[in-house]
Order: sequence, then structure tokens, then C-alpha cells
Amino acid sequence: MCLLLIAYRQHPRFPLLLLANRDEFYRRPSAAAHSWQDRPLVAGRDLEAGGTWLGIAPGGRVAAVTNMREPGIAPPPLPLSRGEIPVDFLTGCQPPEAFAGALDGRRYQGFNALLFAIAESPQLVWAGNRHQPFSVTPGFHGISNGAPDAPWPKVQRGCEGLAALVNTLAATPEAPLTQSNFVAPALALLANDERYPPPQLPDTGVGPQLERALSSIFVRIGRSDLPAGDPPYTAMESGYGTRASTLVAVDDRGATRLWEQTIEQGRPPGPPRQLQCPA
Repeated sequence: MCLLLIAYRQHPRFPLLLLANRDEFYRRPSAAAHSWQDRPLVAGRDLEAGGTWLGIAPGGRVAAVTNMREPGIAPPPLPLSRGEIPVDFLTGCQPPEAFAGALDGRRYQGFNALLFAIAESPQLVWAGNRHQPFSVTPGFHGISNGAPDAPWPKVQRGCEGLAALVNTLAATPEAPLTQSNFVAPALALLANDERYPPPQLPDTGVGPQLERALSSIFVRIGRSDLPAGDPPYTAMESGYGTRASTLVAVDDRGATRLWEQTIEQGRPPGPPRQLQCPA
């Protein structure tokens, strides 16, 4: 998962509204969001490692994970899959703060994890192994593959777009979330493929050419975007980019809905799907 945009307690009926893009190699096998047969959650599934990048569970529980962009940093011995973190939280009963505090970050490569449970206090916590866990204040927040709320252009543009959308929704707080007032404009925001010039971008160690290719909200990378003869990134030659755009809404009773737009080779093959979990 490479972009999370969060509206926390910015709508009177929906304490959490979440927009997310998952960026991944096109060739990595995965399943679209669905109700898992072996676990009580709704999520996409990484068919290579078995975990997920984002999911929801009964009782108003939501979790997502993003990787840290850290080229050149060796993984720990026998690393665990970061996709296990959302699964473990969603299928457990620990409050976000307790779960985050118990995570052994030394077993994973760099990550950030969003943990939300409506019945707990604090409800929303950022976990990670490059910073101490902390509770999130009400407001609009975003994260890509760096620190939470790092001022990357895609994060800033995404938060601005989400704020405009939620402020429009909040003007008629009793109106239900629909295709026209929420799903379509949120997915349009996540489909923004504008790239930014290097002076506006962070230096995460991948070089200016690839930094720019990764700078858009919606990522689509082909061979021409890669530095010539650069072995660390040859795996991207078969295609890399946004594989799913996901929306989550948790209402004030804890009922949770998830909409997912699957992306194949940079394009949506059909309409978004809607799933839900009870309060």
C-alpha cells in the first residue's frame, strides 16, 4: 500500500473515512477484496505472502500498512511479512495502542501501519518501526512510503482533495454516502496521475527519474520510466503501479463499508465492488 488519505472525525456521522491506493508489481499475484473464508475480515489478499495491505473487520476495526522506501537497507534475518500486521490486528481484540506497543518492529522491514477501532481510546493509532506509535489527532492526514504526514506532493494534494470532498459531504450530514457524492469523486481523486518535478520531491534514494515516476497519486511505471542499466529496478520492467483503489467508511455505530476498484495493467477492468462488515 503506497498512499493512505485519512479524514478522522471530520464528518459528524463518519468518524473515519479512508482513501487508499495500493502500488505493487503487476506480476505479483493477489486477490481482490473479499470476505475471507478462514478469517473474520474483508480485505484483498497477497497470494504470495498471504497477508493484506488493507482490510476491515466487524466491530468497526480497520487496518492498513505501507512500506517504507528504503533502498539499500538490508532486511532483518528471517523477516516477517508486513502484510500479516493488518490481519493480526483485524482478527484480534487488542486496542490499537496496545497492539502497536506489542509489535516487534525488528522482525519487519520498514513499515507504517494504521490501526483503528471505534470502541477504543485512542481510536486511531499509527504504528511503525521507524518511529514510536502515536495516536492520531482529528483532522486530515496522509502517508505514502515515508513518515506520517511527510509533505510529499501526492500526500498534500491528496489531503487537499479529501478535505474538499468531506467538507461538501458534511454540509448535508444526514445524506447517505452514494456513488455520486462519495465513491465516484473519491476514486477520481485516487486516479490523479499528475507527476511532480524533482525540486518538489523527497530524496528517498531511488534517483530523480524514478522519484518522479513514483510521485503521482496514481502510479503507472513502464520501462521508459526506469533509469537505464540500473539493476535494482529491473524488476519493474514488467510493470509496476497502482493495483487497487480502496475506500473505507466507518459510521458512528461501527458499521463499515469498503469499496474497491481493481486495476489491471494501469486500467480498471470493471466497476468498483462494495463490501461491508457489521457494527
